[in-house]
Amino acid sequence: MQRARRWRWTFLVFVACAAAPRKSDDAPPPAPEEAVTALFARAYTALSEGASDELAALFTDDALVFGPGPSETWHSGEVNQRVRQSMLPIGLTGVAVRVDESRVLVGVEADGRAAWASDLPRVTTTSQGRDEVWLPRITAHLLLVENGWRVDALHVSLAVPDETLSAPGAARRLLPPVDVPNQRPTDADQLVGLVRRALDDYAVKVERTSERPEFLQVGTSPTEIFPDGKSFKALIKPQLGAIKKANYSWKLDGNLAVKLSPGGRSGWAAAVVVQRAGKGSREQVFPPFRFLWTLSEEGGVWNITSEHQSLAVNPELREPATAAEREGWKAVKAVLKKVVSEGKPAPKPAPAAAPDAGVSVW
Repeated sequence: MQRARRWRWTFLVFVACAAAPRKSDDAPPPAPEEAVTALFARAYTALSEGASDELAALFTDDALVFGPGPSETWHSGEVNQRVRQSMLPIGLTGVAVRVDESRVLVGVEADGRAAWASDLPRVTTTSQGRDEVWLPRITAHLLLVENGWRVDALHVSLAVPDETLSAPGAARRLLPPVDVPNQRPTDADQLVGLVRRALDDYAVKVERTSERPEFLQVGTSPTEIFPDGKSFKALIKPQLGAIKKANYSWKLDGNLAVKLSPGGRSGWAAAVVVQRAGKGSREQVFPPFRFLWTLSEEGGVWNITSEHQSLAVNPELREPATAAEREGWKAVKAVLKKVVSEGKPAPKPAPAAAPDAGVSVW
């Protein structure tokens, strides 16, 4: 089972990346939201069929990919090769993959040529007659190029319960992820500046969070799923004093990768960071984690439109979703439906019945 688990979560890195169905030349193009949603649906079908060539063709040449494992930081030319390698064992292991439910959250730039998207699908794998349920978290940044929508940044992760993170020996078990390339183009200086200020001061990160309903923050634990930027800011701002008092900080643990879209209105930033809390003898240093931010220019100001954090998880540490985690997943999916489909603000969070018993929503 461990070998099968290793492979299925390596190739699941690519579930967010496939093209929308080809349309006739005289048919009007679909709306960007529809095209991106269709892209995800086609991707899940390709995953089940092991169609590696179709998936590999859907990245830009300079794409960056984060997968669940410590070594799964891929960029540029190696992405296509890794996709094909990861899909090969599907037929060899006999593992069947089925996406049972998906609801894609899509945000589109004003010019319609860049987008960001998030999904929290429910995935069932079957091996030797045994079903296991997984709850991956997916965030992507996409560009509309000459041959259709393509993914230029992707983050796929599995949640890590807080008790695992705080357990003795966590730093030895949760290995540092491979770093991103040092990518800071001169046309993205404003994005670089915002990332640095936001990492130095959490209040800046909160203030520069977009209030769009398509905002989604994904944290490292199963309980950290926060939709709707306006609701997120209303929840966090009253806590900024306590956060500052706790000496909470993020620091880059290496390089910073930033990219600006060709239209100049959208982009992304990715890095490996170390979180600290407290000071002196009481300082806590947590295992390094990855983040992918998507960003958008709104009224002349750059804001964060989605945030995805993850700890690197080796295959032996990966476990299917518990019953409590599945119930929490249902709760956050219901909230996302209200926020996006009905335009309602996210409700205030209810206390969990037990640690990591559900997804924190508001």
